[in-house]
Amino acid sequence: MNMLLKDRLFNILLPLLYTLTVYSLASLGEQRLDAYFSMLVLEYFVLYALLRPKRRHRDYLALVLLILFAVIVTYRILEVISK
Repeated sequence: MNMLLKDRLFNILLPLLYTLTVYSLASLGEQRLDAYFSMLVLEYFVLYALLRPKRRHRDYLALVLLILFAVIVTYRILEVISK
């Protein structure tokens, strides 16, 4: 697949998936911000892994998202263990 096509497909699908996720979670009555954030981060990484869009620089956004995702998951695990 052409690299330019992958970039465009990534840039089209990501906001579409984000919109569907936010709408779905809101329809289900989800109010926790970490649930939204976790789903959006997972969508970013899945789409990134599938399409591998070309980046000019290192993907610092992915690093920041991964760190924040790990913090949220760790917090939730500690919350469950402490009960």
